[in-house]
Amino acid sequence: MLGSTLSVVNLTSSEQIVELAVDATTLKYNKATITEKFDHPELPFKLEASDGKQTDSLVNSEVKYESWYIENPVSRELTKRITLKLGPKAEQDFIVVVRAPSTRKTENLLSIINLGLLTYADEQFGVKETFEDFLKTKFGGSMKDFLKDRKKVATAQRIEILLAGRVEIPNLICQKGMRIETSDVDMQH
Repeated sequence: MLGSTLSVVNLTSSEQIVELAVDATTLKYNKATITEKFDHPELPFKLEASDGKQTDSLVNSEVKYESWYIENPVSRELTKRITLKLGPKAEQDFIVVVRAPSTRKTENLLSIINLGLLTYADEQFGVKETFEDFLKTKFGGSMKDFLKDRKKVATAQRIEILLAGRVEIPNLICQKGMRIETSDVDMQH
C-alpha cells in the first residue's frame, strides 16, 4: 500500500460540507479529455494504453481493480467516499491510498477522485445557523436525505483530481545450476 496526501481547504468564513468520492462508475475515460486536463511530465506514465496500442479511451482502474481508497482522517479506516463538514478557514488532510492489484503484468492505474461542494452559496453554516440545526429542520436530522437532495449540486460544484500510479512486476530468472569456485561443489536444482 502506498499513500499520498490530499489537502482540502475552506477559504470561506462559513462552514462547508464537502464530499470526496473515488469514481467507481465511469468505465473508461476519454483520452483527449484526460490529456487536456491532466497531462503533466510528472505523471508516472504517459497517457496512452499500457500495451502501446493507440486508443481513444483509458480504463478506469478503480472499476477494474478497486485499488484506490481515501483514509478517513478520524477513524483511519479506508473508504471509497467520505462526507465532512469543514470549518471556516479550515484545512483537512486526507491520505489517498492505492493497494497494488494482483496482476501478472505491469499495469498503469488511473482513476479520479470527485471533490464536491454540497452547500449552496446562500447557505452560511456557522454564521446564520449551524449545519446540525439546518439538518434537523430541513431533513429531520437525516444525513442520508441531505446527501440524496444534494446529489445534483455536488455534480455541478465539483472538481476532479487525477489518481495515477504504475504497478511494475519484476522479472525473476532462476539459475538451474550454480558453481561455487572456492569449494569445488556443484549445486544442481
